[in-house]
Amino acid sequence: MINLGPHIIESQAQDKLINLLLEKGKQVRIPKFDWSHKLAGKLKEQYTYEGDLEWFKLLFTIHLEEYINTLPNGKTNHILATTMNHTWDLTDLWINYQGPKEYNPPHNHAGDISFVIYPDIPKEIHDERSKINTEDPFKTNRTPPGNIVFEYGENIFSNFLSFCNTSYQLSPKTGTIVIFPSWLKHHVYAFESNVERISVSGNIKLNFENKERISL
Repeated sequence: MINLGPHIIESQAQDKLINLLLEKGKQVRIPKFDWSHKLAGKLKEQYTYEGDLEWFKLLFTIHLEEYINTLPNGKTNHILATTMNHTWDLTDLWINYQGPKEYNPPHNHAGDISFVIYPDIPKEIHDERSKINTEDPFKTNRTPPGNIVFEYGENIFSNFLSFCNTSYQLSPKTGTIVIFPSWLKHHVYAFESNVERISVSGNIKLNFENKERISL
């Protein structure tokens, strides 16, 4: 198979990271840290994390390294492999408390690399997905509730017999991490259950302290 299109990877967060995101998320769940005015989400509760975020960087570095190390051959991989001393800054980090019928419309992010971490995906949302699949597994093409969908390319290429997939969807579980280019358009579907779907999103900016290239 030939690698073509945006580099997206899925991994699993360690329990320590999940617990800290939930704990510190509760601390900022007050109007002072409301970030809804800066975000695309049609959610009532979205908050930015405050203070020193080194705790997050320490635990997330392994996932960012995995993302960069699994880049397929290409221009981006060549630049990162031959540039000395590249570092990264966490430019944004926020937590989303998604309730029933709330959703995230198509949007993209700032920075170079973005991610979503899922500290809590309730069982009820999984049950909703299962119900859709069992009601009419051969006829329905409905996107399962609570799924995140990535879209790339022109819609014309999603036509019948185009031999081109223009979207990728993920049914996240508790602990799932997904990392992707910040420019990649994505959106999140609503669900019906009276529960709370918690996700944490963030943006990363890569820095190149020394642009001198290693000799090939």
